[in-house]
Amino acid sequence: MNEQKNIFHGIAIKRNLAFFLTRCREIFHLPPRGSTRNNKGQQIFRKSQFIRSLRHLSIGILVFLLSSCASTLKLRTPLTSSPSDVPMFGRTPSREFTDSSSFSFPLNSVWEYDASAGFGNGSPVVAGNVLFMGTLQGDVHAVNMETGKMISYMKTFSPVSSSPVLFKKYLIVGTESTNESLLSINTESGEIRWSKNIGGVASSPMVDDSLLYAASLDGKLYCLEAAYGTKKWTFDTGDPIRSSPCILGELLFCANIKGTVFALEKNTGTVRWKYGTNNAVIAGLTAYRGKLFVASRDSCLYIIDVKTGVPDKKIFIGNKLMSAPAVAGDVVYESSLDGSLSAFSISDGSLKWKFQSKNAINTTPVITPAAIFVASLDQHVYALSPVDGSVLWKHNFESRIKTTLLVWKNSLVIAAEDKNIYLFR
Repeated sequence: MNEQKNIFHGIAIKRNLAFFLTRCREIFHLPPRGSTRNNKGQQIFRKSQFIRSLRHLSIGILVFLLSSCASTLKLRTPLTSSPSDVPMFGRTPSREFTDSSSFSFPLNSVWEYDASAGFGNGSPVVAGNVLFMGTLQGDVHAVNMETGKMISYMKTFSPVSSSPVLFKKYLIVGTESTNESLLSINTESGEIRWSKNIGGVASSPMVDDSLLYAASLDGKLYCLEAAYGTKKWTFDTGDPIRSSPCILGELLFCANIKGTVFALEKNTGTVRWKYGTNNAVIAGLTAYRGKLFVASRDSCLYIIDVKTGVPDKKIFIGNKLMSAPAVAGDVVYESSLDGSLSAFSISDGSLKWKFQSKNAINTTPVITPAAIFVASLDQHVYALSPVDGSVLWKHNFESRIKTTLLVWKNSLVIAAEDKNIYLFR
């Protein structure tokens, strides 16, 4: 167990040490490994050169030590839980993307946090008063939600393009690494509780009934014990999975880039049914009131009966769909690469309203009683009326936004392409 916990930290130290040794050779004008020395002049240093080299070396040692020690995610106080927590992408295993927060407009900026790296599509997650967010540079940040100040961070050295998931005091992170692609981090000690290689992870894992479900770019869906990382079952879909799975009742749903949708028994991985769309499914899946909502790159939104696998409705939207549907009441909301956000009746499939931005939308809308929040590549975040889609508020960030928004305790969190995280209230 101790060996497993220290695998990742060992990788970080090894990489930092390799960089440090290379820097030493550069500082002291030593030949690269495997080469020969040409003359004795390469072995002689003048006093002034030696002193200057020692100064550079001390800086190198400091950088090495700091970078090695920084590869842990340790909080100052234990995580607390509350009903307002957002422990995973879409808040719940069914991925409905709803929140009961109330808003009055206009919203005001409260803080911004510089993460020094870009973000994937997965939104931040929150427990207690702590926000967790991964970056495409492989960093995982813990930020105080009230102050916007860093609490802690760690480096994974592989892109984190999806949302992590919280389970008790553990933060479980999926990376696109082909070595250690799932990491469970004890936020109290900063140690790696367990790590697994399941191939790269580009979709957001989730936890339900103490079981972790994670989809891999190797085309397999994995079910693990969240506490220990012990594998319970795997299911091979045959093609890479970029779509985040979801759960409703005893059924687990996933889809691959071939466009095939699967319904599995969540405890055993046994196939109940499968259905093929006409193009890749990249967007995450959403389950709600006996229906599965699937957005495909064939420009269609499928509403499928979860028991039979037969589509009730197939709604043509007109452009490729890259974001998960959001649902509330009798309405499903779906954004499109043509820059639109459409609201459809679930019962009859009719269009209720349509909003048009000035560039593509590849993020999932978030539903609140007061507004539907969505981010566009036109550098704006919009708050739209649930009734008719009219703009209640918008803000120009002067940077594209490709990451799904987070709503938490009457606050709106935005991770922008300028490498900053913003909180508005």
